[in-house]
Amino acid sequence: MAVIAVLAALCACGPSGAGPVPAAAGTETIVLRRADQPQAHRSTLERLKREAAASGRPLEEVVKRYAARVAATSSPRPTDFEGYDPAATDPDVVIDGIPYAELVDLGAVARAEGISYEEAIDRFGSQSSNSRVIDELNAEFPDEISGIRYVDDQRGLRIGFKGPIPARALELARTLPMEVTLVGRKGFSAAELREAQDTVVSWLRSRPEVATMMAHSDEETGQVKVTVQPKVMPDDAAEFTRGLQLPDLGNPRISVEVTLSAEPVAVRQQ
Repeated sequence: MAVIAVLAALCACGPSGAGPVPAAAGTETIVLRRADQPQAHRSTLERLKREAAASGRPLEEVVKRYAARVAATSSPRPTDFEGYDPAATDPDVVIDGIPYAELVDLGAVARAEGISYEEAIDRFGSQSSNSRVIDELNAEFPDEISGIRYVDDQRGLRIGFKGPIPARALELARTLPMEVTLVGRKGFSAAELREAQDTVVSWLRSRPEVATMMAHSDEETGQVKVTVQPKVMPDDAAEFTRGLQLPDLGNPRISVEVTLSAEPVAVRQQ
């Protein structure tokens, strides 16, 4: 596919054609190293690891047997029938704070990723508790969060803020059992970035020279990235992009990157 990339910066205060304001300009960063963060305490799983090593059975099998024993002693439902699976029958079985159904899923993740079951638990086992903290951050700072994403193969979390890093957000981040990077003063929120994307998409859909298009936002950089298939592929990509007369988004920290494609990229414009 022939692709020509053009960066079209939309600056609320600058002249047409002004360069984009980098998302990192003027930001502040706090890194909470994993060694200084709380450790996940999984005493039962550690005991089951030792049991698996001593018996020569896979840890996944040992965990399943343990979950079945827990279910048998805590559930009024029968657990001795053929094909009994505590993940499906007793979803309330929890081991070291991890629902057993998630531990089953981690077995599938381990096979898909080509890693051991133990590593899958280490890397992904805290996601339920992490999600509660992430939900709390989003609930407390809906107008400030500029994005939350896992990094380093799920071993770390990166959290961005439109303005200064709130003290409460730092407090919540210190409860996570992983390295957390907080970046403040990014100049935009995730909600504003989504609104900017909607504005750009709506505008491009109205342009007669656009055949098909697709867009997504990069919460790390504050860019709305758009791929456009022109009805007629231009010789001068920059001139074509200027001719789109993209709207002013009203925020110098949000920019638009336009990529031209000779091939269809989405549903055709009406």
